[in-house]
Amino acid sequence: MLIKHKWIFLVFTLVLLTACSPESREGAMMEVESTDLSNETIDDIKAGMSINDESLIMKHGKFEKHPDNDHYATLRNYDQYWNKHFIMSVDRETKEILQVSVLEENNTSSTAMGIKRGSSIDEVTATYGENYYIYEDKEQTIYLIGYVDHQNDLQLSFLHFDNKVIGMNIGYNFNGMKY
Repeated sequence: MLIKHKWIFLVFTLVLLTACSPESREGAMMEVESTDLSNETIDDIKAGMSINDESLIMKHGKFEKHPDNDHYATLRNYDQYWNKHFIMSVDRETKEILQVSVLEENNTSSTAMGIKRGSSIDEVTATYGENYYIYEDKEQTIYLIGYVDHQNDLQLSFLHFDNKVIGMNIGYNFNGMKY
């Protein structure tokens, strides 16, 4: 199970931070029209919240540092925390949540607009609109559709396969995370 968690987080991290093909992904993210994501959450977890927020802890329990955190800690400005439903990147100094992803076994959590694992991509576009970018890496079987809020520096992305959401992520649009 730990390997599955690592895989889904690794895919999101690689896609979000390294942007294997800057012309296709980062360029598309910069060029796509903005979508207001200021009220967007995943199960009431929002980029910018404190990991010590009492409402977060009451609803989801305490989060523990990810087992691989110390291995990568010197390379980045954030730590990774998780529980059985989520993995998140948290600014080391401010304890601000920079990014949150739904783990593979979590089929109940949803975005503020009701999208969850198993939703169709048609449901995603009907809910969030047509101002999305697409990123595909067929060699690694990565298919991503995402929305960008340029005004609030946020992104919301959905990893999908066979037209179904298999993962989702919300967070800052690159600026908060250094890897």
